[in-house]
Amino acid sequence: MSDSTPTVIEPEALAYARGLLKAPMPRDSTWAAIGAVALIAVASLALAYAMLTAPAPGAVEPKARVAISAE
Repeated sequence: MSDSTPTVIEPEALAYARGLLKAPMPRDSTWAAIGAVALIAVASLALAYAMLTAPAPGAVEPKARVAISAE
């Protein structure tokens, strides 16, 4: 077969078919990313809780409502 002989198959279609026949690339596991996001979410919620429940810097300690008497 010579190079000047016209072919029925288009070169673009042949390249596409060869691309489909290649072995698929291995995918990275998404569990590592999901675990990292979950850890960041838990840490940020813990920090937000600590900031909301901690007394303000320089705040005066509240007086006890119930007086404890030593008898």
